[in-house]
Amino acid sequence: MRFKTILAAILFVTAAAAWPAATSKKVLVVMDEREQMEALAAYLKAEGGVESMIVDQASLPADWKPYHAVIGYIHGRLEEAAELKFIEYTRAGGRFVALHHTISSGKARNKHFFDFLGVQLLEPEKAREPSVPGGHYAWRDPVEQVIVNLRPDHYVTSHGVTWPERRRYTSSDAPSAEREYPAMLLKETEVYVNHLFTDGRAKTVLLGFRWTDDRNNQTYMQDRTGWYKREGKGWIFYFQPGHSTQEFGNRVCTRMILNAILWQPELDPR
Repeated sequence: MRFKTILAAILFVTAAAAWPAATSKKVLVVMDEREQMEALAAYLKAEGGVESMIVDQASLPADWKPYHAVIGYIHGRLEEAAELKFIEYTRAGGRFVALHHTISSGKARNKHFFDFLGVQLLEPEKAREPSVPGGHYAWRDPVEQVIVNLRPDHYVTSHGVTWPERRRYTSSDAPSAEREYPAMLLKETEVYVNHLFTDGRAKTVLLGFRWTDDRNNQTYMQDRTGWYKREGKGWIFYFQPGHSTQEFGNRVCTRMILNAILWQPELDPR
């Protein structure tokens, strides 16, 4: 009898230990730069128990239902097959997390992607040229930019996140007053300016950035670095950081991505 009791206890402990693995969340990562995504996947596994399947656009699985979230990290051309799968998956109830250059000038060629995201890039052919706030879309690297946390009370920007400093910032949701926000400085990164929203206030904005272009001394403070929105039955998240593998070693950046995967609507402070 004692042997059976001990055996039952062992089986119970073994089953309990296996339970988190059996119920762990899985994400699909669609990318065209693997090193950065392997660094992110390692963090998601170590800190959140999230399993990642990393594929390129030529290797998309047919069934996306098993995935709690899909991460897009596309630097080059976004193929139509992936574009349509992102949209279909999200509107059916999935969670799409777009990172860094997944919103960039190359995607302006896609028929549906920017309407799906609710963004517009003016004159993307001028993206390498200096711009002004409110002017054409542009990018610049390598630069230093300050990322500010505009929603310090939000689960995505606060849960397990330690912001290293505080900076003065004026929201681009004018008219706004300058105030101090939790912040971090990213070095040797890439900045995108003048992402236009085309969906009014459908997005919940989480992050902004401050950057001064050394070519024309124009300072940008724009609430465009991190946001999320409802889309169909699902959700879209966007985070601009993620230019290099180094940035996926930044625990502020990676923890916010993990939080976006784990977040539920009832955690919204509104």
